[in-house]
Amino acid sequence: MQCLQEKITIPGGPTVQMTRIANVEALIDQAQEVDDLPFWAELWPSALALASYLWQAEKLDLPQQKILELGCGLGLAGIVGALKGAKVTQSDFIPAALQLAAENSRQNGVETTQIQADWRSFPPLGTFSLIIGSDILYEPEVHRALQKVIDQHLSPAGQLLLTDPGRQGAQEFLQAFRDSWQIEQIKQPIHLDGKDYTIDLYCLRRNDAIHHLS
Repeated sequence: MQCLQEKITIPGGPTVQMTRIANVEALIDQAQEVDDLPFWAELWPSALALASYLWQAEKLDLPQQKILELGCGLGLAGIVGALKGAKVTQSDFIPAALQLAAENSRQNGVETTQIQADWRSFPPLGTFSLIIGSDILYEPEVHRALQKVIDQHLSPAGQLLLTDPGRQGAQEFLQAFRDSWQIEQIKQPIHLDGKDYTIDLYCLRRNDAIHHLS
């Protein structure tokens, strides 16, 4: 698996060093089933949007946060959270993704914890004050399992941050939260690999958490 080194500038934030896969197409050719497709190997615009928000949103008070990153891929968002002082656990289904996320963390001088986990059989990891995920809502078949992971691991007053490029699957996923969660949507412009994108960032809190905070 050939890799390349690249510097990625976080909008409104620092430049980080990332190891990326040099030939994602080769990994696609090797995939034998859907779970083998190398979605993790790309640096997605949604990951950059989430990283930018984490860096700039001072109200998150990241030095006080315990973060769970779901579907971490190359680990960009979690690394930025760690750079801001958060304690970050990165999870992914693919061992190679976790290896790169760990390497990328080391390259940027932060410590993150990596956990291999399938949402359909997710291990109990305790609760987190912040759960994050970028472009992880594309597969409706695992939405129910993902909802269960969030319910079990987000602290009562915690916050869920998700970024998505506008997929229909995101709206289907969020529908299950609309009755009992407050959902804020923010549009974020992102430039990556010579292209411009508009990414949806969703900030979610349980309604009872909102009442408690107020």
